[in-house]
Amino acid sequence: MAGTFILSLDCEGKWGVADHLSPRWQRDLTEERLKEAYRAIAALLAKAGVPATFAFTELFLRSRDELLALPTDEIAERLPYARPAFRDLVHGSGEGWTGEWALAAIGAGHEIASHGVTHTPWTEMTADQAQYELSLVPIERGRTFIHPRNAIAHLDLLAEAGFAGYRLARPRSSRIASLAGELNILAAAEPSPAPAPLQPIPAGYFINWLSGPRRLVPTWVTRRRARHVLEQAARTGGVAHFWTHPENVAAAPATLRNLAAVVEEAAAMRKAGRIEILTQIDYCRSLVS
Repeated sequence: MAGTFILSLDCEGKWGVADHLSPRWQRDLTEERLKEAYRAIAALLAKAGVPATFAFTELFLRSRDELLALPTDEIAERLPYARPAFRDLVHGSGEGWTGEWALAAIGAGHEIASHGVTHTPWTEMTADQAQYELSLVPIERGRTFIHPRNAIAHLDLLAEAGFAGYRLARPRSSRIASLAGELNILAAAEPSPAPAPLQPIPAGYFINWLSGPRRLVPTWVTRRRARHVLEQAARTGGVAHFWTHPENVAAAPATLRNLAAVVEEAAAMRKAGRIEILTQIDYCRSLVS
């Protein structure tokens, strides 16, 4: 049985840093830089013929007018995480909150999943707050879900909302331990969880972001690590899941090299007939077909 490769991207714009805006994020997550990053990723995937799961923070897909038509005062009161976003949208730079251009930039052939509505971590919301967030904008049923900041909670609400699956999360670790993990070229593939109505999807591995101390990890190490995970997935029928943020490419464009290394390794393994490349939703469907 062939192994499986999944690539997922957590797409947030500036919503992902709404609770810790800084001059750096104001500088790096502009509309121009975000567009460049999304287009570069789309071109890379198109060249390799690799479909991916783009999981969007729902409000990032709205225009400025659509955002301001929402009950912003009520949202900020009930979901305080969003308050700085609306403040910056109106009184600040206004940059990075609206990505209504993103779906066109990505193009066809990819899964459009959900990454929450405001990017409020779900572990910081009560069930009532999570239900309120899901009610803010229409969300297509049958999609997969990636919890903001991998903070998994309220799975019963996801099931009730008709989601098909959700990405699991690894145990939290320190920054030092996380960085050390990037050097582990013997990282293992993951087994498939048992089929379920709300399907757990293996947590996968973060693709190293070439920023700060992480710049010390050479791309050849990232490539070797990905190759080992893929090789083991091919041998065992396991899952090689990798993920990143387009915003990491916007903030540190050299990160595209690491994404390219992972994608190229997966494409080569597929060409050899050793793995199949699936989106998260296709993976969920494959377990029940």
